[in-house]
Amino acid sequence: MIKIQFKKLGIVETLLTTILLLGLTTTLYLYTSGYRLRKDSDYIDLTKTGMANAKSLPDGASVYIDDEIRTATDDSVAGLEPGIHTLKIVKKGFVEWVKEIEIFEQLVTDVTAVLVSQSPRLEPLTNTGANNPSISPSLSKLAYFSFDTEEPGIWIVPLTGSVGPFRTNPTIAIEDTISVKYSAGKEMSWSPDENELLVEGQGNVFYLIDLAANTAETTSRAQAIKEEWALEIMEKRQAFLENIKDVSDEVITLALSERAIWAPDEKKFLYTAQIGDQLEYRVYNFEDPLPIGEKIETVVFRKNMNEIQPKLNWYTDSFHLILVEGNVEADKRGTISLIRIDGTNKTEIYNNTLHSDIVFSTPGGDKAIISTSFKSSGQTDLYTVSIR
Repeated sequence: MIKIQFKKLGIVETLLTTILLLGLTTTLYLYTSGYRLRKDSDYIDLTKTGMANAKSLPDGASVYIDDEIRTATDDSVAGLEPGIHTLKIVKKGFVEWVKEIEIFEQLVTDVTAVLVSQSPRLEPLTNTGANNPSISPSLSKLAYFSFDTEEPGIWIVPLTGSVGPFRTNPTIAIEDTISVKYSAGKEMSWSPDENELLVEGQGNVFYLIDLAANTAETTSRAQAIKEEWALEIMEKRQAFLENIKDVSDEVITLALSERAIWAPDEKKFLYTAQIGDQLEYRVYNFEDPLPIGEKIETVVFRKNMNEIQPKLNWYTDSFHLILVEGNVEADKRGTISLIRIDGTNKTEIYNNTLHSDIVFSTPGGDKAIISTSFKSSGQTDLYTVSIR
């Protein structure tokens, strides 16, 4: 009789253990799937929730959701109700970053905040003069004209690694000769493979520079060379577009037009469209799958047609733009800001003397490169402005 009682007790224990394990497994599954218990008035119901994965550059910032501190970057915030939430990222010494994000059921909304320093540092990148800089397609090198007293000509500064004074070593691509002053050139273009430069010199003479051999030759095929290089880039983009589903012919035509300024990741492009008396600056995104919370097409901002239009260039992460405002050519002054492709978090980086409205981003994204002068001699040089 005692044996039977023990046997019955063992069955009950096994059953209870099984029920407990099933309950824990189900609870764990529901929790990891984004379900949460929510009390609404007199009822408690099970609600599907979503997550936000907040990152920042630099990291180690505080993350607030709807003004409530939740965690630090880089980390995820779980159990968020679907809908619009205010995400705020705060780090001492940096401009506060705020954006409305949308949370979706059982999905993770990824957000990366590029934080801008409250007190950016300005450091010289060149000190022997630098005019009409041109950045390579990979954003890894910057070519410029220099009237260097010892070696005037065309110089190239690498942008990979640590960029700043005494940390970069510019090299000369081609030195002036008795008969040719390459340093007095007007503009230059990089070949798609970055092995050549096409330079427009004085008197409408063009030179093709071989960067591996450090040699130059005059060419009468400047326009044809430009077209060949453009065609090479266009064929690569066309091959990419052919693999994109459900894209209209109108968008493809626009993407392959001269109006399109492609992002470094070659998956987005910036363009303008006139709407009435305004000019809209838009970004089209071909990413597949599209990141949660992102849109295929966004309006960055609008400007009246009769106003001075800003100059835009892509930031290295392909989710931000570098914006230059002001009449730089006339005033030799302008304002540089960083703005997200959806028009949010426009943050001023620099507001002072500028000799060009073309501003570049270093590959690491920690600095912007500007062309300016702080000398009475008027010599123009390249400077870096720290973003973080």
